[in-house]
This record gives sequence, C-alpha cells and structure tokens, in this order.
Amino acid sequence: MEMDAVQKRISRFFLCVILILTAGVVISPAQTIKATRVLMDTSVYQQKASPAVRKIMQKYAPELNRKMNQVVGYTTVSMDSYPPESPLSNMAADALLSIARRHYGIDQVDFAMTNFGGIRSSFPKGDLTLYYIYSAFPFENALVLVTLKGSQVRELFEFFAQTRVEALAGVRLKIDDHKITELLINGQPLQEHRTYRLATIDFLLTGGDRMTSLKNNLGVDYSGITLRDVILEYIGVFTKNGEPVPARKDGRVVINNAD
Repeated sequence: MEMDAVQKRISRFFLCVILILTAGVVISPAQTIKATRVLMDTSVYQQKASPAVRKIMQKYAPELNRKMNQVVGYTTVSMDSYPPESPLSNMAADALLSIARRHYGIDQVDFAMTNFGGIRSSFPKGDLTLYYIYSAFPFENALVLVTLKGSQVRELFEFFAQTRVEALAGVRLKIDDHKITELLINGQPLQEHRTYRLATIDFLLTGGDRMTSLKNNLGVDYSGITLRDVILEYIGVFTKNGEPVPARKDGRVVINNAD
C-alpha cells in the first residue's frame, strides 16, 4: 500500500521536527544539528523550540493533526512490545508475513522477522489513530524478501539462542540453556538442504542490530513497501471486517535459560 502525497509530506515533516525539537536547537546557517534517539511525542519538546521551528510547526499543524487523528482501527486491550514475544511484536511480525505473502504469493514466503528495537511505543486500548502507528513504527524501514539456505537459517537461529530473539512469525522456537531444542518453520522441522524465503526489513538485512547472518544470502527482493505501510495494510483488513487488531501471545517463542 503506497502512501498518498500528503502522508509522505507528513512523514518527512513529522520525523524532522521531532529530531530538531529533541536537540533543542536554534536554526542558523552555520549551525550543525545533531540527531539523537527520541520519544515520538513532539508536545514534550515544543517549549524548547526556536521561533523558526514553531513557525514551521504552526504552518503544518492543522494538516498534521487532521491526518494523525484519523482512526485506522481499534484494539480491545493495550498492546506492548517485549521479548521473547508480545502482542505488539507478534502483530508486527504477523503483518510482515501476511502482507509479504499477499505481495509475493502465499507459497513464496516461509517466515518473517522484524526487530524489537524498531518498535518504539505501545498501542492503547480503544480507537487506534494514525498517530499511534507512526509512534510505534517511526522508521522508513522497508520490506525485503531474503532467500537463504537452510544452513544459513540454522545459523540465524543459533545466533538467537546465544544472544537474543527478534520478533518472529511462521516459526515455533524453543531454546533451553542457549541451545535450540525445537525449531519449526511453517510447522515443519528445518531442512538444511532446502532454501527458505524470509520476509524482513532492510535495516536487518544490512547488519542493523548486529544481524550479520543475513548478509550472506542467495538473493534479495526489495519491495519498496515500508514496515509502517505493511502494518497499516494488515490492520486495514481487520478494520474492514469490523474486527479489532489481533493482540495475542501464542507460545511461538519459548526461552528457558538459566541466566
């Protein structure tokens, strides 16, 4: 699903203003702006803004507020994100798997993965506005389809067993004392001689969050669809049917480590 022209402008403006306000800077020709990690609620930082930044915000605020207050779905419970699995991270991974299969074909995608670090806030209970989608998924990371050998998939999950697990879909994984004791993909044991197709985001493909396992792959298809648009398209299916955003934990990842 492509963003319309207004939403694209809002996306760029929304992110730029947040970075400027967080730095607490005054714009001048000779000044360097340093971006830092921020919360996605600019109202906290408005009092730090210079007159020039306030003027920009006032110009775009009506359009921004109208768009951000648009209700795109609803939830029956608040949804948080935490490892090894949670309602919000499961929903994000399920969305990647579902929309990737819609885009590439149901038999062309085996499992999906996104990172917990890219989910920056929670969903509240009740009406879900576009603002909360941007808050939780603020980055322009895009869906990619990565082809891997079964042995490379094994390497990826061995990395998880020794370090941390990211958000997964289409997978049943059990780790005991940092060793994989169960690994199913699409309900079947991993076969190291076959190839698998992983729906993930380009941030992880290029080594983000130390995800070096994906660099040695058999091929990549770049969809150009942002994770945020994936989430919106996925939620839109439930909204169209009058259903809430799925909020579930289903035991897809179980970790029993002594430490």
